[in-house]
Amino acid sequence: LQWLKDPGPRNEKRTLFCDMVCFLFITPLAAISGWLCLRGAQDHLQFNSRLEAIGLIALTIALFTIYVLWTLVSFRYHCQLYSEWRRTNQKVRLMIPASRSPHPVPHSLLSAKLLKKTADETTV
Repeated sequence: LQWLKDPGPRNEKRTLFCDMVCFLFITPLAAISGWLCLRGAQDHLQFNSRLEAIGLIALTIALFTIYVLWTLVSFRYHCQLYSEWRRTNQKVRLMIPASRSPHPVPHSLLSAKLLKKTADETTV
């Protein structure tokens, strides 16, 4: 969710959105087309049209091969974009525990050196 809210490059988010829309439209179309091709192949086998049946089976295999390859390439691309974003946009929170002593504890090396320096000096 942080990646989607990030005001970074909008092209990557647009590509993800378009790929998701395409996936939602292409998945049912590929399933229906594959089913129709296989039903047609079954009908052609009953009417002794082996060449048409083999062509429809080859079309079904090609259709699903292209669909699976597109899905894998698209998924891999978006995973790479996300891992690159995670690598370059790390959110670090520094948690400093509350001190129980009445004197404040210095939080940086510079302030620690300054306090040590003033503590070592004596007034003459």
